[in-house]
Amino acid sequence: MSEGRTVPGAAMGSTRSAGTVVVVGAAQGIGQAVARRLAREPGTTRLVLADIRGDAVTILAAELATTTGIEVEPVTVDVTSVASIDGLVARAPDASRLAVVAGIFRASPSLEVGWDEFTQVTSVNLLGNFFVAQAFARCMVERGGGAIVAVASIASRLPRMRQAAYAASKAGMRQALRVLALETVPLGVRINFVSPGPTDTPMMRDLAADHDFAELSTGDLTVFRPRIPSGRVATPEDVADGVAFLLSDAAGHIALHDLYVDGGESLGL
Repeated sequence: MSEGRTVPGAAMGSTRSAGTVVVVGAAQGIGQAVARRLAREPGTTRLVLADIRGDAVTILAAELATTTGIEVEPVTVDVTSVASIDGLVARAPDASRLAVVAGIFRASPSLEVGWDEFTQVTSVNLLGNFFVAQAFARCMVERGGGAIVAVASIASRLPRMRQAAYAASKAGMRQALRVLALETVPLGVRINFVSPGPTDTPMMRDLAADHDFAELSTGDLTVFRPRIPSGRVATPEDVADGVAFLLSDAAGHIALHDLYVDGGESLGL
C-alpha cells in the first residue's frame, strides 16, 4: 500500500486534520449557499471558491474573508476543460472536503432537443463534475482520505417534461460518481450526493419561466407531480445544510448515499 493511503480501521473520510475546503460552482444559488455554510464549519481554515464566473466568486470571497476571518481564495474554472480542472487542483491539492455544485439547465421538448444542447448540458453536469471529483479524489487518496459531495437532482430518478438532457446529465453524474465512490471508499474517500427537488434559485426561476404555469412562491408547482408535501420549494440553505452534514465527520460512516432535499416530493422512492 502506498504511503499516505488509509489502512484497515482508519477513519473513513475523516477531515479533522486538514482545513482546506473547495466549492466548485460557488457563484450563485445552491453553490453560493454551500460556500457560505462551509465557511462557518468548524475546522475550515481555507476556502477555495471556484466558478466560471470569476468576478462573482471574487466578490463572494472578499465578503466571506471579511466576515469569517478565514482565508478565502477565488478561482476561475471551466469544468469542461481538463487543463482548467488541473489548474484548480494545483491551487488546492490539500483539500479534505469538496462540494461539486457546478451545473447548467436547459429545457426543450424531447422531440426537438438538439445535439448541441444535449452535449452542452452533459459536458458540464456529467463530464465536468465527474472529472472534478476524480481529480480531487486522487489527491485525497494520496493524502489519506477526504469527503466529496456532489449536488445531483431528483430529476435523476423522476422524469420531467422537457428535461431529457438535464435529467440524463444528473443521472449519469450520479451513477458515474457512485462507481468512483465504490472504488475509493476503501482508500478513505467518502463520496455522497444531495439531490434537491425544486429550489428557489436562478436556475429554478429559468425553469419556472419555461413552464409558465409554475408557481414558485407557494410551493404549488403544478407542473410537477406529485405536489410537494411540505408546501414549499427548498431554499438554497436547505440544500447547503445537507451538503455540510455529509462532508462533516458526523457523517463519517456514510458513503454512496443520496440525500433527498425535496420536501417529500419524491415520496422517499
